[in-house]
Amino acid sequence: MIERPFTISLIIHNSDTRPSVTFPDVPGLVKQGLSFSTTPTEAGGREVTNQLVVQTYLATRPGTIRIPPFTLSANGQSVRSPGVVLTVRAIVSPGEAAAAAALVKAKNDKQAAFLQTSVNQTSLYTGEGLRIKLSFFVAENYPYELKFEQVEQQVAAIVRKLRPVNAWEESDNITELIPRPIVLNGRKYIEYRIFQATFFLLATRTGAARDINVPAISWTVTRQLTSGPTPTLPGSSSSPPTRPNAPGKAEVITFLSEPVTIQVRPLPRPAAAGTGQISVGTFRLADDVDHDRVAVGQSVRYDIRIEGRGNIAGIQPPQIEASSPDVDVFPPQVQEQISRTDGEVSGFKSFRYFLIPKQKGDLALAKRFFWVYFDPQSGQYDTLRPKTVLRVGEASNGSAAGIVPSDTLDGTGRPSIYVGLEQTDSTEQFINWPVLIRATANVLIVLMILGTLFVFSRK
Repeated sequence: MIERPFTISLIIHNSDTRPSVTFPDVPGLVKQGLSFSTTPTEAGGREVTNQLVVQTYLATRPGTIRIPPFTLSANGQSVRSPGVVLTVRAIVSPGEAAAAAALVKAKNDKQAAFLQTSVNQTSLYTGEGLRIKLSFFVAENYPYELKFEQVEQQVAAIVRKLRPVNAWEESDNITELIPRPIVLNGRKYIEYRIFQATFFLLATRTGAARDINVPAISWTVTRQLTSGPTPTLPGSSSSPPTRPNAPGKAEVITFLSEPVTIQVRPLPRPAAAGTGQISVGTFRLADDVDHDRVAVGQSVRYDIRIEGRGNIAGIQPPQIEASSPDVDVFPPQVQEQISRTDGEVSGFKSFRYFLIPKQKGDLALAKRFFWVYFDPQSGQYDTLRPKTVLRVGEASNGSAAGIVPSDTLDGTGRPSIYVGLEQTDSTEQFINWPVLIRATANVLIVLMILGTLFVFSRK
């Protein structure tokens, strides 16, 4: 019958690896898929593995189809077939004929099930986020029941191929295949998202434009004809009579995605030298202090928060003006939060400083801190500065020069060990009198013991 498949099978004995076999193309028959199976057997007291390779064909028209003699090769060996003549009978019932035609068309429809690699953009700057997504789409009228096998092994191999070299990865950590209804080009599909991650491409040594090639990806599933109603012809207003389809033999099918090429442009040379590593994205800066009125030598907590969309983990601390004689700045405590929603990486990174003003007056922190980033939307660098102004008054002891006579101060406002450090003379020799006295006493005790031993030795 025209709806029944025709198969050519090849058995390879004592083979541990899956062979590569090319089956002949036959006019009047359409290849439907290649399936593999392994069978362990025992021969001569040891276990051997036999490989079975099955190529499935489906007739496209009734009549006589002649398959000429052909040769199959695998693992360095060849086997010859004398050929065969097939007689394909048409289905008598018009309804069955329409159903069979619908089935043939569904099987040959490459858009009924396909694998797709998509990216958020094909041209971007170095450091900008490149989102790579791999999905498997199945049309609602697909006449097969699909079974996903060895998912973890396949995903591990796919990630190794999709991950670009020299890039920071923010993965969505997909752990299971969840069906999602979706409409593409007016057709209803079920999407199985296999992998999704955002990569921030790091700069190369040359700093020149380059291309990133996302290779073709393969995804293997097992499919079998369903036993439900026969699918209708796409676009047909009438439905053929529903009858149980004879479930077909399970076959292994490999789908292949199209490769994608991405152009990566280098960042333009920054106007100011020595700006360090530049973040790329859309950001804003917010700052806050625990109190904006302080006394000279009093510690104040100062928070700078940089938030937006981009490589949050790669954000560097704000830069500090080299000449800041009126304030001491201690290294910051860093905290970050990263979220991955709708395929975008966003979040914030905060820096908590402790400042100790050394002179009274208004202290504009915009003149002390700044942060430079590159905005890919405008194609230009931008500098963010804080807005906080500290009101610094006289120290509690009435000194207005900014030098605190105390020698200790911690983050709560106690005197700092660093205040007045610039006035300390490092050329003066420090004498630790307790240590010197103990050393002198030890020497005198040793001399007395030696003298006593000398007196006893003379007697």
